[in-house]
Amino acid sequence: MSLGSVNVNNLDLAQGTPSEVECLDLFTGAVPTAPETNQVHAINMSTDLEVLLGFGTSNLKTQVEAARSNGGQNWFAYILPLTAEADPLEEVDKAVGNVSVESVVNCDPIASKSDLEDMQSTAMELIGKYQRRVFFQSAFRGPAAEESWSDYSAQAKSVTENVAADRVVTVPLIYPDFLGALAGRLANKAVSVADSPMRVATGTLLGNYAERPIDANKLELDKSVLLDLHNNGRLTVPTWYEDYDGTYTSDGFTLAPETSDYRVIENLRVADKAARRIYLLAVARIGNRLLNSSPQSIAFNSTYFMKPLREMAHAVEINGIPFPGEIEPPKAGDIVISWPTKYAVEIYFTLRPLNCPKDITANITLDLNNYAEAA
Repeated sequence: MSLGSVNVNNLDLAQGTPSEVECLDLFTGAVPTAPETNQVHAINMSTDLEVLLGFGTSNLKTQVEAARSNGGQNWFAYILPLTAEADPLEEVDKAVGNVSVESVVNCDPIASKSDLEDMQSTAMELIGKYQRRVFFQSAFRGPAAEESWSDYSAQAKSVTENVAADRVVTVPLIYPDFLGALAGRLANKAVSVADSPMRVATGTLLGNYAERPIDANKLELDKSVLLDLHNNGRLTVPTWYEDYDGTYTSDGFTLAPETSDYRVIENLRVADKAARRIYLLAVARIGNRLLNSSPQSIAFNSTYFMKPLREMAHAVEINGIPFPGEIEPPKAGDIVISWPTKYAVEIYFTLRPLNCPKDITANITLDLNNYAEAA
């Protein structure tokens, strides 16, 4: 007969809330005059960029200043100033190994298709190495003084032609700081990752956008040029609406193939947000027999893995106005757990982004009945 014994253990059920990396950007660009190059620096609204990046002008400083203006309250980001000799993507790889971000903003304009393809390859490698899902926002140069709009548009479209890169957004610098303004708009926490940057209710782009640029022939930029760049070049461009003040943006196009689910950036961001949270829940189940092939376990773990989907679907109503969640509420069958072998499990998730109006048609009819006769 043994002596009495009592053991009390604290069990970890992985119910905590993970740190958010959404809306957090890493800005990178060559700044040979910066005091500390090839290093990551944390910045916010009050950071003195002259101290970090020197007193001269640079692509990096221009875009970061625009991002701060458009990023909203409590904007925060990282910057990676580079020497002229540095390999940008190698330095990004090192940086993302140390800090987790949602997006890398490449402020130095790309010159070729291979630059875009290399960014896509790097984004996929970062997932494989660090399980860190990032997308690239990359600048394409602005129009030269001697170029017409048609020449510029043809050159811009040639760079993205045939490129398949669902983690790359290409941004022409029709306005010199438009890349930063777009990045700040996407990072603004007044809206969610499920919102398109074209959302007009977010407000106008902040900066010098009221005056339209002109080309070598003194022709003012018009929407036909923007439509060509956007629809045929898959570039994310500024836009405006007649008789409605302000300048806004087009859809956030990625360079995904024509039929991809991830041609617009909000779909990619929603899927990535869910993936980051599901990954952490899955790690906690490695070697844990709470997850097994019994019906009871399948039901229990379906609820367990549904947690991030329920959180993303959370909606609120204020003064009669419904503010939707990032996705529709999950329902039965949205998570399927399958055991192909005794020691391997596959879990399938279904996310449903809500409908969003990007093309609105209003139809008006007249009622010409003579109601006076009835009276």
